[in-house]
Amino acid sequence: MAGRTWKNINPIKAEEIKNYLLKNGGEEKSIKSQHEKWRVRFSDSTFTYYKSGTLYSTQSNLSDPAVFNAWQQIDFMVGPSYIIPSKNFLIGLDETGKGEAIGHTILTGVIFPKELFNDIDLLVGPADTKKRHKFEYWDNIFIELDNLRDKGLHFIYEKIPPWHVDKYKLNKIMDITYQRILSFFFREADISQCRIVLDDYGIGDTLKRFLNFLEKQGAEVVVTPNAEENYLEAKVASLISKRQRETVIKAINENPEFHIDELTVGSGNAGDPKTNRWLKAWWKKHKSWPWFVKRSFSNIRKIEGKTGIKKISPPIDESLLSNEFLENFNKGKLSIQSLSLECPYCGSTLKSVKFVIINKNNMSGIKCINEKCGKIIDDAGITLRYYCGYILPDSSAIQSRVISKDLNSTKFFENFTIILSPVVRKECDGTPRGKKELEELARFNSMGRIRLESVGRMEEIPDNLSNAERDERIIEDCIKYNAILLTRDKSMLAFAGGKNVFTIYL
Repeated sequence: MAGRTWKNINPIKAEEIKNYLLKNGGEEKSIKSQHEKWRVRFSDSTFTYYKSGTLYSTQSNLSDPAVFNAWQQIDFMVGPSYIIPSKNFLIGLDETGKGEAIGHTILTGVIFPKELFNDIDLLVGPADTKKRHKFEYWDNIFIELDNLRDKGLHFIYEKIPPWHVDKYKLNKIMDITYQRILSFFFREADISQCRIVLDDYGIGDTLKRFLNFLEKQGAEVVVTPNAEENYLEAKVASLISKRQRETVIKAINENPEFHIDELTVGSGNAGDPKTNRWLKAWWKKHKSWPWFVKRSFSNIRKIEGKTGIKKISPPIDESLLSNEFLENFNKGKLSIQSLSLECPYCGSTLKSVKFVIINKNNMSGIKCINEKCGKIIDDAGITLRYYCGYILPDSSAIQSRVISKDLNSTKFFENFTIILSPVVRKECDGTPRGKKELEELARFNSMGRIRLESVGRMEEIPDNLSNAERDERIIEDCIKYNAILLTRDKSMLAFAGGKNVFTIYL
């Protein structure tokens, strides 16, 4: 049984709570700091009331029902900690990492049925996302939340990499990413049955129009500063964001490659003295930065001896996307089968494109698959990244090792979620090249440079699948997860085209 926190309790109400605890067997204890007003030991929990108006109860290791009953009585006396559910499904959106000089900015969406409200309220308890904690603190909360998945709690998180933070104004990227997350959730819940809470970061016109559309469909939409203080669904999104970011920071801190003069990157926060000592030591020795450093931050520009930097709008080009896809997207429907690109040069509507490496610039991209055109489609990669974000490589793509090679150099696939279907895992795990690529993808996943998601169970895949059955299962997973197919197999390319699944051909 985790602890509990109540905030903004006035002294009169706090005295009523204290008297209730003492009357029901509690024992008053001496305060331990100047910030405390009183302490009461109740069963195996200590209730502490602070001068700030916060009341905190430690967890009951014995899970004593008396402690739980006391919590319920306090809820009744002071009102709920969070605004109670007004819809059958609660959706929260929040992000973390915008103010940190190290690592990604993480955007998270959560959805859960109102029946889980009290369970989650008890679980997140005293968690405070505004304070620094060790990774284990965030991980323990995440594990408890993750255990509620089979009861209806679902979450999606997306990462904005440091080099996009350095170059682009983030609001448009955040708008599209949150809209895409919502589109995933509306496959699980009717729009009219949802309360949607979004921390107000300065949302743009496109997302505002989408949220207005959702309100007309019957959803309740709340856009408010510091949403996590009043809405449990936003608090959960914030906690998951924090844990995902701390996972990457932990991996960086533990990697000897990024140690210098016995220093590690610390918390990654721009105001952390330990982080700043590491930044200065690293720059002094290397005169360059590793991938996870946000070079646009003022403290880093100062170390380099440079002035500020001007950011531009991200080159996400909606004109490259088919009208059918955009119409569905703006109605909360995300479908890989409606995705097409419009070639700006020949005007072709493309259900597949060709991946190419431009050696002279050490860059990669995609080009029109029409042989009479064949031109590189500028900005198609970043547009697909934020409007779709999921790629499913088949066995031919894994065997080619194109993703790991790209991540080591040109970074086209950076920050995509890579879906590994059970058919592909089974076919590749026993081959040297396939096994090596899966290991490399796992390494990039641990670094936070891609997100790797293994779906389904290999044990359920028969040994004697025909080629047609194999291809069918892979395409089914593309449709299920709204993932772009990645293949170098011409017959697979044709099969995907027949199913209207958008494909990148190698």
